[in-house]
Amino acid sequence: MTKKRSAYFLTILQASFFLVCLLIVQFGQIFAEGLPLYYWQQPKFINFGDRISQHIVERMVNQPVQIFQKKARNNPKKLLAVGSILYFANDHDVVWGSGLNGKTPFKQQYEFSQLDIRSVRGPITRSFLTENFPISCPEIYGDPALLFPYLFPEFVKSEHPKYDYIVIPHFTEKALFPQSPSKNIVYPTEPWEDVISKILDSKFVISSSLHGVIIAEAYGIPARMLRVTENEKILKYQDYYMGTNRPDFLFATSVEEALHMGGEKPFKCDLQKLYDAFPFDYWPNSQPTMPQFPS
Repeated sequence: MTKKRSAYFLTILQASFFLVCLLIVQFGQIFAEGLPLYYWQQPKFINFGDRISQHIVERMVNQPVQIFQKKARNNPKKLLAVGSILYFANDHDVVWGSGLNGKTPFKQQYEFSQLDIRSVRGPITRSFLTENFPISCPEIYGDPALLFPYLFPEFVKSEHPKYDYIVIPHFTEKALFPQSPSKNIVYPTEPWEDVISKILDSKFVISSSLHGVIIAEAYGIPARMLRVTENEKILKYQDYYMGTNRPDFLFATSVEEALHMGGEKPFKCDLQKLYDAFPFDYWPNSQPTMPQFPS
């Protein structure tokens, strides 16, 4: 190799090294604040109700957030937001809106003794924490997905909905609801933007996916919980409905019954309190979105 070519390649290597260093610095600045976010993930598919946790938190602080990796060394404390993911909490983690999963109902199944609770999904989750641990838990309830219409103005409910109704089965129930020939079936494993767009283009939502119900209700679209299997424990649904002042909620056991019943009565939840409970103190230099909630 000639000296000229050697000098050329050396220049390219130096420029590449400088670019890598610059990117490291930039990403380091992006993630210098805040907490890594944990949400439930699977390698083979993405469930929209879990995926929206990242988008909601990023919109709250108006910047990217780091996603918590369970296998990382020296895992820092993390933020748990959307989902029935309390089981995955560790000591000193921060909780904003997460809930208990009925599949893990015993204190011995949990690996924490102290948590920083800002809000929880509902009173069932709060009772579990206060009765089993020396943990302070404010009575601030609601799933963070209820804030979606105020954080994402680009998603607008259709004035002339395409669908009279849609059915969103839990991802474990997809085989029971083939999309062909029905055009009313929406899988929660479709891209999250598509699921939400279809909800907003519907007059009525029937869903065994909890967040199918929540997103619909957040936009004032009538929704009815569907329960056709025991795949999911009912506790998380009870927790949500009790946290939104509807302990006497009813579910349908078939699409036909849901159509006959119509939507559940509207939710009641202090969205301002839920919003204010977010741990903004971990993002002291952020410029958070400041939505206007109905009084």
